[in-house]
Amino acid sequence: MTMADPKLLTVILNYKTPDMTLRSVSAARQAMEGIAGEIIVVDNDSQDGSFEAIAAHVQDQGWDKANRVRVIQSGHNGGFGAGNNVGIRAGLSDGMRPDYVYILNSDAFPAENAIGLLL
Repeated sequence: MTMADPKLLTVILNYKTPDMTLRSVSAARQAMEGIAGEIIVVDNDSQDGSFEAIAAHVQDQGWDKANRVRVIQSGHNGGFGAGNNVGIRAGLSDGMRPDYVYILNSDAFPAENAIGLLL
């Protein structure tokens, strides 16, 4: 990757579906191979242990290395748009704005080349 490569922030919103969300994160990780950017999972105030389960799995798998995948809480459930806005506002871990934002539903599992083609 060169400095000229666009940076992509993929936002995945979770609400009480940690297993499905982790499947989506796994697929997105593969589809983002070779793409500069990060994945941020926003737990939309599930209050069912989802945040803790997702955060633990991300750490156990080492997906959090180099801030490639982050898990945050929304603090309240304001709906789909508000939850995604939490992730967008959080931005990249280095404080830079991404060139592109990809909102990926937690029940979507992109093919390996899908994000690259979209980008």
